[in-house]
Amino acid sequence: MLSKYELFCRILELGSFTRAADQLNYSQSAVSQTIKALEKELGTILLDRSKEGLSLTSDGAQYYPYFKAIYASEKA
Repeated sequence: MLSKYELFCRILELGSFTRAADQLNYSQSAVSQTIKALEKELGTILLDRSKEGLSLTSDGAQYYPYFKAIYASEKA
């Protein structure tokens, strides 16, 4: 099972929930639910979702370097 931090980073790298789900062999719903749970846990919205794509919110931009560091540590 992927960590929520790895999943968040992969979504940003790939630019979409659907692409991340496809590449990681997860359902799009599972990916979306994981990120919503992370946002709820942190009490903030991390990603702006729109028809044009997704982007980091200001809070998401602040958390992203920490998530990348956690993800890198988990891989090591």
